[in-house]
Amino acid sequence: MIIKKKMQLMAVIFCCLSAAAGTAACAGTEKPGGAELNTESIERTENTDTAVGLILTSRDDEENEEVLTSMEELAEEKGFRLVVYTPDVSIEEAKEAEKLELGSFASCDVNPIEYQMLGVNELVAEKVGVIALHPNHSEALESVLGAARGMGVRICAWECPVTEHSFDVYVESAAEVPAAVQELLEAE
Repeated sequence: MIIKKKMQLMAVIFCCLSAAAGTAACAGTEKPGGAELNTESIERTENTDTAVGLILTSRDDEENEEVLTSMEELAEEKGFRLVVYTPDVSIEEAKEAEKLELGSFASCDVNPIEYQMLGVNELVAEKVGVIALHPNHSEALESVLGAARGMGVRICAWECPVTEHSFDVYVESAAEVPAAVQELLEAE
């Protein structure tokens, strides 16, 4: 267990260092319908097998079924592979993590944040073109999301506003996620 925690911590540190070295500056512009789109000049990698990653907040969040069903329908309709990552935490743990001040979780057990960071890394390794996620913390994921964007992955965040350098499209609710993901796929 201790070795696993150390390996996870090393992965998080690597992601933070990668993000610090590769985060590009982005300018935010408001889109109609409440979606916010960031434009930047990151060169996008081409995927021969289009895949979309979906990172949920927890294993028991009520919105999971809604967003998962709508994303599965979109995947079938548009012909992309959907890779779902569900952190093994409860919704209560995820809500606690959301309230933490930036920097206060470096030495404590924050699986809701850590799992999502690892999920982003795993999806980048799977070579997904888009990651849609409901972040468990608005600032803690900035480094890994910035690094993913630096690798050419487009990011759609919903319900928990992340920093402007961490997403391509932000929407207010899970119901808006499929349309936002479709927009990002069409922009590739």
